[in-house]
Amino acid sequence: MAIPLFNIGGLASGLDTNSIISSVLDVERIPIQQLEARRADHQVEDSAWQSLKARYSAIRTALNALDSSRDFDKFATVTSSNESAVGVATTGAATPGSITFTVGQLATNHQVATASDFSGADALVGAGDFTITIGGTDHTVTATADTTVAQLAAAINGLDAGVSASVISIDGTNQKLLLSADETGAGAAFATSGSIGSLGTMNTVQQGQDAQVTIGSGASALTLSRSSNTVTDLLQGVTIDLNETTVSSVTVSTKRDTEAAMTAITDLMTEVNTTLTTIADLTRYSPEADSGGPLAGNATARALALDLRSAISGFVNSGSSNYPVASSLGISLNREGTFDIDESKLRSALDDDFDAVVSTLVESAAAADARVAFAGAGSATLPGDYEVVISQAATRASALSDRFRRPNSDVTFQIIADGTTVDVNLARQDQINTVIQKISDALTAAGVTSVTASAVEVNGDDHIQLGHSAYGSAGGFEVVGDPFGLAGAYAGTDVAGTIGGEAATGSGRTLIADSGDPQGLTLTITATAADVSGAGGSLSLGDVSYTRGALGSLDITIGQAEGSGGRIARAVDLTASQIDLINDRIEIMEDRLDRREAMLIRQYAALETAMATLQSQAQWLTSQLSALNGGSSS
Repeated sequence: MAIPLFNIGGLASGLDTNSIISSVLDVERIPIQQLEARRADHQVEDSAWQSLKARYSAIRTALNALDSSRDFDKFATVTSSNESAVGVATTGAATPGSITFTVGQLATNHQVATASDFSGADALVGAGDFTITIGGTDHTVTATADTTVAQLAAAINGLDAGVSASVISIDGTNQKLLLSADETGAGAAFATSGSIGSLGTMNTVQQGQDAQVTIGSGASALTLSRSSNTVTDLLQGVTIDLNETTVSSVTVSTKRDTEAAMTAITDLMTEVNTTLTTIADLTRYSPEADSGGPLAGNATARALALDLRSAISGFVNSGSSNYPVASSLGISLNREGTFDIDESKLRSALDDDFDAVVSTLVESAAAADARVAFAGAGSATLPGDYEVVISQAATRASALSDRFRRPNSDVTFQIIADGTTVDVNLARQDQINTVIQKISDALTAAGVTSVTASAVEVNGDDHIQLGHSAYGSAGGFEVVGDPFGLAGAYAGTDVAGTIGGEAATGSGRTLIADSGDPQGLTLTITATAADVSGAGGSLSLGDVSYTRGALGSLDITIGQAEGSGGRIARAVDLTASQIDLINDRIEIMEDRLDRREAMLIRQYAALETAMATLQSQAQWLTSQLSALNGGSSS
């Protein structure tokens, strides 16, 4: 607390009490100043940890582009031998390959137009119904005597039936109503009917058809049909746009993009090197200057640098004879503690055996059985070979009705799925196809897409089957009050088994090792219930060989450092707690100093008051003595 300006000290004593109090407080403020200096050091330390946090985030961003073999599959280029007829682009993980084909026909959308003409968009069409039938479903609009052709087109568009209507000018005077399917392909073709006489007969302007490509020639040639001119399933990760029909064959090829892979690897290693340099600067100490960085001597910071180096340089891929370690790819530690990248060596390795390089870099697992797929691993998963044994396959929830009989009366029943209750309304004597359609329409209207209905034949009898799209116990549904024997609750089963002899937890088709060396190893199992029962209830799917990869090890190292429970976060929390503790101590000492100042002011004020009183009494005594002395002389 500053000494108030109205406090005037030393009037009686002649002492500079303000300076005395200030000097006393300055001495007593020294511990606070020492704490403030320590706080400033901690704040610099906190800033250092924040900079490291940003550096690790940068490594994570670069690493996310390279943490699986599918990420490396994205480093591909695709070419077309006839780009004007067939356009190509990579849209996902594209593995090397090629396909040669001819384009026999392009996909078109179905279009029809009125045979008769209208004088304008405001011409009346007359009363009646107009029906569009698409995909087996009728969509009807009703016109009155006052309905114009433009209004009819708007009503058709309002049906949202997958068909668009427009009024087009033919010659500036006459106009027609044109209907066009929204999608291309034969499956989007539609038919029209109705009682509006002015529409007359609808002429087919363009027949909806599928695109067709032919692979090979002669009797063994394969002709493929697609509803769209954009084809995504001929080459993995490649989108093919069919623009023209062709007489000559067109070849679409994909190959590895070595330069793109090199750039991504180099970018990642640049982030690692920048982080290592940052740690070195923050932990550097100079004995000559007796000074150092804000993290000099910090064991956590030193461990972070050591772990970064070990993750990459310490990984050994025993399954690769050509590229077992990072240095064999041209990534090696130098004397400064950062990594040198020999681009020539790395490029040569990628060109020589791209897949071998990927297996050394990324986390992967090779399964002996195609029904086992690697889905991931945890930080505790150790590299090794682990046998997979399945005692139960994943299944989907399914319900089969009794032999179908038409309802004897109107009926409503419920399907409960995904937290939604769906009411299905049926009419008396509805046939099975109508029942299936009404169930499907009710599910769609309620937004439930996980449950489907279908008609199946069992031993010559028709049945209704409901099925859930998801595997496992989480994908279930319930049927309440139906007339077909479907009522009940239904759930799928989760896969069950062991990995490497250790217990594993199943969720749908996903199996995760609970403990031991494979702990956290996550596999997708596509074996069926028939496979398991055929093996007598215990199905061995062979070994899964798991390797972490240099970048997989780096991923674990980064994960241990970043995040809410990581080393950096713990260091930041510790520094913050130290700053908070110092702030609390300073606040207490400042409050104590304020009270001390107030007490000193009161004490010196009392001193001045006492001395002023004494001085006043002395002056009175002096005056009295003077008066006595004067009286005796007279």
